[in-house]
Amino acid sequence: MGGVGVGGVTRVRPASAPARRPSVILVREWEMQMSSSGCCGRLEGDFLAPGGERCFPERRETMESMGPLYRELRERHGEEIDLNVVDPRNLVTLFGLLVRDFRDHRPGLRETLGTLFRMSVTCVIVNGRLVARGRWPAPEEVELAFGTAVPRPGVSGPSASEVRREIGSPDGR
Repeated sequence: MGGVGVGGVTRVRPASAPARRPSVILVREWEMQMSSSGCCGRLEGDFLAPGGERCFPERRETMESMGPLYRELRERHGEEIDLNVVDPRNLVTLFGLLVRDFRDHRPGLRETLGTLFRMSVTCVIVNGRLVARGRWPAPEEVELAFGTAVPRPGVSGPSASEVRREIGSPDGR
């Protein structure tokens, strides 16, 4: 409810205040910087192997397969959601976003630990909760995890228990 703001001034958010907008973190590797970080070992995006093929085609495929999910979420919700794409090796940004989401959206301890210990190189995290790992879900599955935070015109959102029941296990098992 309350917290300490800048300069020790207490800021109070009333219980009736709207919650922070939904947060979606799409975790996937970037194609560049796949080797050492020194000048002699760096391989970037379109570097081609001697035969004219990409050095890391599986990374490119993962990047491109995430595109439709990103575009669909951005098209449907625009700036109503906080949509981030993060490389799993960028621990400072990834954990900063997770801490913010854990604080703002308050998933339970079990869900928080589940997110931290079950994240993978390719995963989707909504409001601090792991929604999918090792695959890109349909946009509707990600929207279910919003709960009622982002109502779409003419559509009522499910309750939190309905969302958990509908989504089931993050990795589809």
